[in-house]
Amino acid sequence: MSALNKRTVDVLIVGGGPAGLSAAMVLSRTRRTVALFDNGEYRNAQVKVMNNVPGFDGTNPADFRKKVQNELQGRYSDTFQYIPRKLLSLRKEQTAEGEPSRFHAEDENQEAWTARKVILATGIKDKLPSIPGFDAIWGRSAIHCVFCHGTETKNQPIAVLLNPDDGQMTTGKALFVFLTKFANLNNHPVTVLANGMFGEDAVEPRVMPEFAITEQLLKMIKDRGYKWEMKTVSSIESVEGEDTAHSYSVTFNFKSQAETITVPWVVYMPLTEAPEATLQLLSDPSMSSLKDNFTKPSPFTSVPMGEMATNGFFYKTEIDGVFACGNAGLFMATVAMAVSSGQTAGAGVDNDIGMEDYNMESSKKE
Repeated sequence: MSALNKRTVDVLIVGGGPAGLSAAMVLSRTRRTVALFDNGEYRNAQVKVMNNVPGFDGTNPADFRKKVQNELQGRYSDTFQYIPRKLLSLRKEQTAEGEPSRFHAEDENQEAWTARKVILATGIKDKLPSIPGFDAIWGRSAIHCVFCHGTETKNQPIAVLLNPDDGQMTTGKALFVFLTKFANLNNHPVTVLANGMFGEDAVEPRVMPEFAITEQLLKMIKDRGYKWEMKTVSSIESVEGEDTAHSYSVTFNFKSQAETITVPWVVYMPLTEAPEATLQLLSDPSMSSLKDNFTKPSPFTSVPMGEMATNGFFYKTEIDGVFACGNAGLFMATVAMAVSSGQTAGAGVDNDIGMEDYNMESSKKE
């Protein structure tokens, strides 16, 4: 029977972004049967151009995903299944000692699936400020990664938006990242939007240790000639430019003043969290330890960032048989690194299946 007629496979992959697709390709090369579930939700869904990916610099990420999907379905259709729907539940079966791990899943069509291994490439979700109009510019004129979008801002005006609601990571530490990562792009002028964090009537910024706003940080901002806007941002208006990869005109309106600020670019450093679909998927008690990881501080940021902890080289989670790659298990969230982690996780899964088969065969001969 063809693999396409089976709902029992070697590997279930959850997530159709670069990491999941990359893992599927590695496993397809060794003829492991794979079912990849893609719910169509991507962190970079609004991004029109991705950069820093060799051979695909300046490519629409949707085109990149489609190309890899076509390659998998064209070359490995006897072992690979692309399932464009959501996987709703995942459960690990209790197996006897020495037997391979087994997982049971159900998709949104109420179809049941069984697999020996699971790769979670479910991504993360950005926590965006609740400012009307911000969502429309995120990933276009509102950016956070100098490697992904920074070059396009060179020699242009830019704003840095702070968000005191989310603490140090979106205030003082965000400013530190901008000072260290964007300095070589020669943006001018640079406006720091305090967004009311010093008080609506404040005239100048002040040291605030609880937000990692230090005297040294304030001095460097002053020495570089950056401007401060102290008022709370009330809404954002944007006008799409001719190049639809970005909204080239972004206007900030403020709570207690009539004057506005218009720039082509704004930097915002968001916290991240696990998508709702991932939380739902891991609701079974057998998956609870992975779900608990989402409330634990990231070792890189000291606050929760929606990642699953992994151990060792192959991105194994604490649940035997479950691997996490891409943004779901990797702090450095770039397309190229997601591809790399997907390949690594795929190789780890293949290795584990091969070792299990070898050990079972050996035990039968003894």
